[in-house]
This record gives sequence, C-alpha cells and structure tokens, in this order.
Amino acid sequence: MKNKVKVLALTTAVLASSAHAEITFNGFANIVAGQTTSKNDSLYGYTNDIDFKQDSLFALQASSDLGEGLSVTAQIISRGSDDWDPKFEWAYLTYQPNDNLRILAGRQRVPFYMYSDFLDVSYAYPWIRPPQGVYSLITDTFDGLGGIYNWQTGELDHTIHAIYGRTQDTQDLLGDSVDLDFKGMTGIAYTFNRDWLTLRAGYFQADLNMPIASIELLGNGWKAAGFTDIGDNVLVEEDRASFIEVGFQVDYDNFLVIGEYTKLDIKDTMFPEEDSYYVMGGYRYNEFLFHLTYGKDDDSLDNFVSHVPTGVDPGLDVLIGGTSGFIASQQADSKYYTAGMRWNFHDSASFKFEFTDYTDSQFGNDASLIRTAIVTVF
Repeated sequence: MKNKVKVLALTTAVLASSAHAEITFNGFANIVAGQTTSKNDSLYGYTNDIDFKQDSLFALQASSDLGEGLSVTAQIISRGSDDWDPKFEWAYLTYQPNDNLRILAGRQRVPFYMYSDFLDVSYAYPWIRPPQGVYSLITDTFDGLGGIYNWQTGELDHTIHAIYGRTQDTQDLLGDSVDLDFKGMTGIAYTFNRDWLTLRAGYFQADLNMPIASIELLGNGWKAAGFTDIGDNVLVEEDRASFIEVGFQVDYDNFLVIGEYTKLDIKDTMFPEEDSYYVMGGYRYNEFLFHLTYGKDDDSLDNFVSHVPTGVDPGLDVLIGGTSGFIASQQADSKYYTAGMRWNFHDSASFKFEFTDYTDSQFGNDASLIRTAIVTVF
C-alpha cells in the first residue's frame, strides 16, 4: 500500500510539473554477445557458453529545462548482468548561472576517466567496452556536488570538473555482500582540447570503509594476537584511497590514437597499488573503423607480515598463511591485445566485432574472447 501511495505521489508530481516544463527523453542500448574460445577459459564474466547478458543494457534518460538556468536529469539503466533490474544511475539538478559554469547536485558520474560521461554508451567510443584493465574501479557514481567550468583561450578549449560527495553501495566481494562507503570523495579533472588533440588529467581521493567478512576475521585475529599495527593494515577502515588518471586522444583525418594511464592506491591495506594503461590505434575507412589496442595491468604490494616468525604458535601460523595468501592473490601482471572493427551501418546504430587475447603472467589464467555487438542511441 505504501509503495502504491509513493507511485501515485510521484506520478502526480510529474504530471503537475509537465504543465510547466517539457520533458525530453533520450536513450541508448547495447546488445552484446560473447564467448571465450576454449571451454576452460573465462574472461570479463564470459565463459565458453555464448552469453547475451553480460554487457547488454538498455537505458532511458529524462531531462527537463525548468528555466532560469535550472534543469533536472535522471537516467535509468537496465543491465543484463543484473537480470535486467532497472536502477537509477543518475538523478541530479543542474544550475547554470552563465555560459561557462554548471553546478550539479545529486547522484552523478565521477569523472574518473576520459569516457566517464558516456561510460555505458558504447556508441560513443570505438570498443564494445572501454579497456577493462583501466576501467575497473568498483564504483563510478557518487551523491554530492559537482562543478564544471569551461573557457577558451585563443584556439584552446579548457574544462575543469570538480566534485565532492560520498558513495555508498552494496556489492558482492570475495563471496560476501559488502556495504562499501567512500566518505569525503573529492577530486578534480582537467581537459585540454585543441583541434585534433585532447589531453586530460585527474586526481580523486576518499576515505574507504570495506567490511569484508574474511578480512575482518584476519584483522581482528591479528589484534587479538597482540599485533595491532598489522591488524590495522589488514582491516579496511577509514583508509585513504587515491586515484590518478592521465589520458590523451589524437583524432587526425582518418587516424585515431587514444591512451590512458591510471594508478589506484589504498593506503595501509592488503590491496595492492594498481598501475594500468592502454594505447589504441585506429583507422577510419568510409563507414568502418579498424582498431588495435594494447593494455597492461601491474599490481604489486610487499608482504608486510613476512617478518613475523613462523612455527612459534599454530594460531599465529594460520594468520600469517591467510594474510600472505590474500596478498599474493591480489598481485597482477597481465597484458592484453584487442583487435576490433566498427561498422556504422545506420545514422544511429553501429555493429562491432572484437577479439581479445589476454595473458596472465602471475597465475597463468590466459584466455581469448570473441564479442559482437549492436549499439544504438535514440
């Protein structure tokens, strides 16, 4: 009954507001199929059984200009990987006091990457999905305030995007349903554009709480054993997470070159410093774009319990083994190649094909993946 009342109230509000402002609807869709080339391989959520859900999605965005510089935007996405359950991805108000400045309040996208603003809109970039070694953060939205300032100096275009807010989300991590909390998320990104050249850099930080059951058990065990410092390093409680990104794009005549580098560091935890980058080169021929991408991920962390002696106590040996094993499992040394083709067969739709060869030097989990997609905007 309460839900019916809420829906009725929302419907009434929309109908009332529509008398004063027009609502514009836009949308996009990605229909993706993929499978690995071997029955023993898995990569990016795909196995040797063909999958039509992993990267497929439908989205609808509604916006309304309320006048005097004020507007409202909401975006709902239904993902195949979430069994098509719809979710509000964006919901924010925008106030634009002049031609250069926009102030945003509400749920919005964190500008971590070059393609953050249209991260889910596959039609907007060459790949079916941006390289997943770089685009791998566990969250990409926040609730709070954002400011975007644009200006020109001669032939140069500049954009600064600053944010402040908080991200709270529930995700399945290491077999546990975890309530993530990124408190005091702050950051700034700067983009420079001149004709065919775009340069970008960004820095973001937050205090992270991530109560994973297995990690909590280890951390509290170390504290009970008298190793308080190690226990603090194991637990993820108010630990500073920082993220750096730099990127470039060269779009000259028929040639396209794109690259990004990212570094993620969560201080005083068992999670490693993650360094990732990719470089893509592409060539356009009529309605076709052919591209090749190389990427590399390198995650490393010193084993901070290696100095604790073994054989002193069986319980302590269990803590050492569990902590060392977890640290080792988080290491990464991988690279990948993606060869792809995009065919713009329609003014609002494209067909894409990609082959990815992935090499895992750390654990030997090599795999090859084939994906095809039809992507559209409407």
